[in-house]
Amino acid sequence: MNLFEFKNHKVIITPQALLIPEFKTIWDNKDEDVAIKELSYVYFIADYNSPYALSLSPEALAEIVAKDFMKDVNYDPPPHVQEAINKYKSLQETPAMHLLDASLITVHNLITYLKSVDLQERDKGGKPIYKPNDVVSALSKIGNVVESLTKVREQVEKEQTKTGTLRGQRMKGNREDPKMK
Repeated sequence: MNLFEFKNHKVIITPQALLIPEFKTIWDNKDEDVAIKELSYVYFIADYNSPYALSLSPEALAEIVAKDFMKDVNYDPPPHVQEAINKYKSLQETPAMHLLDASLITVHNLITYLKSVDLQERDKGGKPIYKPNDVVSALSKIGNVVESLTKVREQVEKEQTKTGTLRGQRMKGNREDPKMK
């Protein structure tokens, strides 16, 4: 969903976004700089295609986006910002999107698990906590996990570009539909 346009090196909120009550509330109740910060926070937290959402774990996402846009790692979004986040997410929701979200959470949990494996760790009886065969088996299946995640992401993108407009009223770009070339 396009909330912003860039004109003359300045961020401008789109008229379509101002028709959505949760975004209009942010825009109307703040000075322009604060509104842009809050709307940027909403976008980078909620948009499935946000560069932050694609690369960060859910735990790190809010902290990094808060630091970058609100200049406060402890930023706790007020109710009106949280409502805009919820609205933004609901405007994108599809079954494939839910599957992608669940998959990304699972992958981040897998990453955490693999980072925590210490093959030298032993229980009280001296037996290994982590069996090398189990770790090797998990590692051998990572390629399948990445491939499956890529397929789900492609399905979400295909679903988003199925009609003439994308969810959130975005228009397809010329590279998104081979018929337009």
